[in-house]
Amino acid sequence: MSDTSEEKKLPPTQKKLRDARKKGQSARSSDLVSGVSACAGFGCLWWRSGAIEDKWQETVRLVDKLQEQPFASAVPEALSGLLELFIATVAPLLAAAVLAALLANVLANGGFLFASEPLKPKLEKLDPIKGLKRIVSKRSAIELGKTLVKVALLGAIFFLAVSASWKALVYLPVCGTGCLGFVFIEIKMLTGIAAGAFLVGGLADLLIQRWLFMQDMRMTETEAKRENKEQQGSPQVKREHRRLRQESANEAPLGVHRATLILKGATVLVGLCYVRGETGVPVLVCRGEGEAASQLLGQARAMRLCVVDDEALARRLLGKATLGKPVPSQYFESVAKALYAAGLV
Repeated sequence: MSDTSEEKKLPPTQKKLRDARKKGQSARSSDLVSGVSACAGFGCLWWRSGAIEDKWQETVRLVDKLQEQPFASAVPEALSGLLELFIATVAPLLAAAVLAALLANVLANGGFLFASEPLKPKLEKLDPIKGLKRIVSKRSAIELGKTLVKVALLGAIFFLAVSASWKALVYLPVCGTGCLGFVFIEIKMLTGIAAGAFLVGGLADLLIQRWLFMQDMRMTETEAKRENKEQQGSPQVKREHRRLRQESANEAPLGVHRATLILKGATVLVGLCYVRGETGVPVLVCRGEGEAASQLLGQARAMRLCVVDDEALARRLLGKATLGKPVPSQYFESVAKALYAAGLV
């Protein structure tokens, strides 16, 4: 079966998720970014509400005062006051919203994510058949449902808030600047409700997007087998690795700590491993010459190993025997005498 005709029923592997991330594919939630950004902006508005209220009252008094001045001089001063009001009100809010949006993106993606793959033009996006499939896909249906739920909830919240305060808003022009405090209380209430709604909706959308992303990343059995083969290698390579591991496991362990008999000369030393009834023939497990021989001898004496002085045999084994292999057969008799002298046989 081809990959396109198989059902994607296996969960994605970590390798596929890593490869998708390198291509810029991840579970993105624009609602979460918008929600966090809105919460940061509204939080900044709450934090600076006192200063903003004072600035509004100051601007209203300024405009009221400028009505008595000539038009040519009053307009620039009024524009300057309105610009200061705009900067004091909007600039901190925008800065907090932008920084929060960047932070939310980083946290939602599990770190910074830079990829040029999404920027590359793809002709398949122009295919009307695939475009129609995207329109009627499960993702599109979920997005439509989310939009309807958001519109219904936010509309209901707005309607309840306006219903509770519409009389005060109607009489606000008659009340004058003394009612600005009430207006700000109403604004803070509305922004708090909106921020909470945006944040809850964003968190829910993040869970939905991650579920959809994992659904899109699911694999067919053919894809899973191909990826496993790429990671583990072909059967021939695996058999060769297994053979090498077995050979390594069958090799005699080396080192002076594996020796049962030490043969030494003035400047040479060899260590043999032989245990009656367990080892078929003596095996050379360590050797050294010069300073290395002195160090091995010190270690052997610290471990209370049997040490036999036989420089001739030690030099012959040093030149002819292979480390980790049995001693050559022509030296069996000489080695047997040394083992007997050491009381090992």
